[in-house]
Amino acid sequence: MTKEETVHRNQKISGANAFMDQGYITERDIPAMMDREFAQKFVLDVQDELQLRSLDVQVVLQTFNYYMGSGCIIYNPTVLDEDAAREALRLALGYRK
Repeated sequence: MTKEETVHRNQKISGANAFMDQGYITERDIPAMMDREFAQKFVLDVQDELQLRSLDVQVVLQTFNYYMGSGCIIYNPTVLDEDAAREALRLALGYRK
């Protein structure tokens, strides 16, 4: 992350909305998540946004490595297990197996 980039309110809202709609957020939803430091701050802000909405939802950030590159996904482990999260991220990023 360059120059202590912060997570903007619109990004938090978009992330929380995507999380509630899909059960996960990928780099395709929020391109700034390609930066690992941003993604680590972003997951905390999404958790805060969900708590503001009075939702008690567990949020997990995970990085998966593929042959074509790596990617980050934020997901709800009660909705998706690790394998399903890996597959959802692979499909979202357009990677082949």
